[in-house]
Amino acid sequence: MIFTLSFYIFSLLLSYTDCTKFKIPNITLATLFLFLLIFGLLEDKLNYISFIISLVILIFFVIILLIMPKQILGGGDIKYIMVVAIYLEPLLFPLFLILTGLCQALFLIFIQKYKRRKVAPMAPAIFMAVCLTEIFYKIGIYQI
Repeated sequence: MIFTLSFYIFSLLLSYTDCTKFKIPNITLATLFLFLLIFGLLEDKLNYISFIISLVILIFFVIILLIMPKQILGGGDIKYIMVVAIYLEPLLFPLFLILTGLCQALFLIFIQKYKRRKVAPMAPAIFMAVCLTEIFYKIGIYQI
């Protein structure tokens, strides 16, 4: 319970900060990661495969950034996705990735059409994708 609650509280804070400052503070991510480790161990919610997924994400984005250094994907977004990988059940992660892409596309369309900006904060899209993933799983739309 506290494992999930801490994730949601910190994710709301990260989303707000990303929307207002276009930054995802390392200290907030580190604190979230620490909380997930502590409460995940206490509530037996951690899975070693989640840590492997997180490492694969890191390697993937490092390769992408080496190949295309001018990409507009911040390091905070990558680190946040790595923390999400630790939070979510490993079999829910593919759905999360699809929903993140859809949410980010919708955010970009909205921001470009109505706000007339070229970039959109990604943390709210990531957080919304986590919420939708968990809802779809709980109501039985996505079964593992």
